[in-house]
This record gives sequence, structure tokens and C-alpha cells, in this order.
Amino acid sequence: MNRGGKLAPEVQRALFVKNLSHPLTAFFFSYNVSSEELFDLFGKFGPIRQIRQGIANNTKGTAFVVYEDVMDAKTACDKLNGFNFQNRYLVVLYHQPEKMARSESDLAKRQESLEKLKKQHGID
Repeated sequence: MNRGGKLAPEVQRALFVKNLSHPLTAFFFSYNVSSEELFDLFGKFGPIRQIRQGIANNTKGTAFVVYEDVMDAKTACDKLNGFNFQNRYLVVLYHQPEKMARSESDLAKRQESLEKLKKQHGID
């Protein structure tokens, strides 16, 4: 908390968690963190409304954790970011959908630019 008891604007109830599995281990054999294990770990900080784990190839090893109370989410983010869980250091961030949408549009622009450069230099 900062002065005046107000939370930073990015603090919210929904957390984005990544690095739940290593890309190489996920590729070679099934490495899954169960939802029960996530509830046990994140539930220590307060009541959880929902946990959603990524199941698509590009979202494996990630999860969204939604707390009932914003202060519980803040505590969990503060305590679990960088925490070693099953031999992996977790990355725990506040979910910011506007930034995710912006990065997707940036990716589309970069891909378009790459295609132009490929044509310009005769690369297929």
C-alpha cells in the first residue's frame, strides 16, 4: 500500500500466473499442476472465486487466479511472485487485459512489418 491507504491502480482481484511448467518438459512429457495444487497454494492468502488453467499449446503453464478480495490478491501477488513451486519460479502479475490486447495488436504490426521486409529482400 502506498501513502493514504490507496492501492496502486494495477492492483485487482485477478492474477495472471505463468511458468507453471517448463516448455521443454511440457513438450517431452505431460507435466501438469493440478487445480487442487493451485487452490492449496493460492488459497493460503484468502478465498478464491475461480482458477482457470491454460490448456491450449500457447497457454499451457499459465493460469488466472481470481480472489474474492483485492487485498488477498495483493498479498498473494507480493508473496508468490518469484516463489519456487515444484522447482519452478512462479511469475505472478495482476491481470491487465488492456495491455494484453495492446500487445496482440503490436504483434500483428510486427508480423506485417516482417512480411514486408521478407518481400523486400526476397525471402520466403
